[in-house]
Amino acid sequence: MQTRQKLAVLVIHGIEVDDPGLYDTAVRLLRQHFAQHAGAGPDTLAVETVNWASVLEGAEKDLLARYASADADAYWKSLYDSVRTVNQGHESALVPMMLRLMRPSLRGMDLRYPGLRWMLVHFVGDIIAYQTNPADPDVYTGIHRKVAEALGRLRQQAGDTAPLCVIAHSLGSVIASNYFYDLQAQRLAGRDIIEETVRAAQGSSPLERGETLSHFYTLGSPMALWSLRYPHAELDQPVQVPAPELAGHHPGLGGRWLNFHDEDDVFAWPLQPLSAAYHAAVEDRAVRVAGPLFSWTPLVHPFYWSDDAVMRDIGTSLAGAWKQLSSAAAVAA
Repeated sequence: MQTRQKLAVLVIHGIEVDDPGLYDTAVRLLRQHFAQHAGAGPDTLAVETVNWASVLEGAEKDLLARYASADADAYWKSLYDSVRTVNQGHESALVPMMLRLMRPSLRGMDLRYPGLRWMLVHFVGDIIAYQTNPADPDVYTGIHRKVAEALGRLRQQAGDTAPLCVIAHSLGSVIASNYFYDLQAQRLAGRDIIEETVRAAQGSSPLERGETLSHFYTLGSPMALWSLRYPHAELDQPVQVPAPELAGHHPGLGGRWLNFHDEDDVFAWPLQPLSAAYHAAVEDRAVRVAGPLFSWTPLVHPFYWSDDAVMRDIGTSLAGAWKQLSSAAAVAA
């Protein structure tokens, strides 16, 4: 029984270009540190990723194409390639990337600083697009469908009731919080409040319903900024971690919400100061990410995924959860 039980790990990116290799370094480090501390094989972690950037990529490229000729394609490609290199943890790649972004003009495009405009479209554009819009909910619901589909794949790997651990970076932390909060609020309300196409993509297993949510790791989270959307709210209802139903599936397992933030990362905010409820729900953990070139600058935001210390902390935490889970399974046997 012990060898068959798995931990289910869902990984969600933040503001980002569509990058199939985005999680390679993070997953490798995570499995490595988990195996070292758990005394179990790295395949004990069932890992599934949510690549939601594809929901917006087409619209973002179409917007840029309206303002530039096909001559710009090679330049746009060089920027995509630069971001993907940085995503692998190559800090030195930021220097040529910054030089490309600061290019003042481009043949076939009248507007100045095309690289900075490209960055705004892909990164600030993600934030603007991911807002609830009752008149046109396609982006919001499209992203949430990606989460639902990934949870379905994760259930196939780990089983219906595997403990669920979520790792989310940047805007992905807001997406994850919204997604699981909606599931919890729907159960509490006793009626459907989630958009129909998202519900259609959601499976019926406890894992897919978020009932086994045990651990939540937020990296470089701007969630505090989202409180500005609710200036008169008390912010007294953060997503519950662990989920209230977890004890029924895995008695004694428990869980935690760890919020990793680098003090030089202007996108990242501690969450405890938001309210008494967040102070009780979240453990803020200050970290230093990136290497000597940029660790002291606001440019550290992309480097949580590739930071060995951050992935070690998460891997160690998951190993502790695994030991609790396997001990309970041994007692039950």
